[in-house]
Amino acid sequence: MEPRINDLQIESRVHALLDFPVRTNQMPSAIYQILLQCPNDDTEELNIENSKKKPYKCPYSGAKCNVTGDIQRLLLHLRNDHNVEMHDGRSFSHRYVHHNPKHLHHATCMLTLLDCFGRQFCLYFEAFHLRKTPMYIAFMQFMGDEEEAMSFSYSLEVGGNGRKLTWQGVPRSIRDSHKTVRDSQDGLIITRKLASFFCTDNNTTNKELKLKVSGRVWREQPISL
Repeated sequence: MEPRINDLQIESRVHALLDFPVRTNQMPSAIYQILLQCPNDDTEELNIENSKKKPYKCPYSGAKCNVTGDIQRLLLHLRNDHNVEMHDGRSFSHRYVHHNPKHLHHATCMLTLLDCFGRQFCLYFEAFHLRKTPMYIAFMQFMGDEEEAMSFSYSLEVGGNGRKLTWQGVPRSIRDSHKTVRDSQDGLIITRKLASFFCTDNNTTNKELKLKVSGRVWREQPISL
């Protein structure tokens, strides 16, 4: 006996796939099995929508923080609880000071928020060890999902004393932890020795390191097909 189709949704798909009218109670079993294996478009869209509504984790890296929420809640949390500054505009310039750079026993990270194009970005500058080599890294992350992050690009530049180092990249979503981005070296990498050449006050004693990092954010134009 041929299997009966009682699901109205499957029945409507049968009529849409075939060019001739059929009786649903006489549908070949092979087609019936294929239809059962077809994904439900509504379910796929629902899963994507639920993924986008999933709360974000606090992107602050200076201490363990278990706060989660939407972007607006995290912005208030970062500014009020972590005292993170917000910078408005597509271009920026920051000076990072690191006391006693010869002793990087623990990784230190500084975070600044950027507000442009109606979206927010996290600008990180971190001192850390890559194996045993003391390093600095600067990178940006987008406060939102990866799909929208891909529509932006950014550049970073550090320079001084006649030297310049630049980086251009795409901001990663804060769905990725800052540690994941740092460990993948997806940003402007500066060794401690090289950083001493960029020191803005030409401090050769290495008692204090001052680096000026500038950059900008722009929106990529969609490609017309």
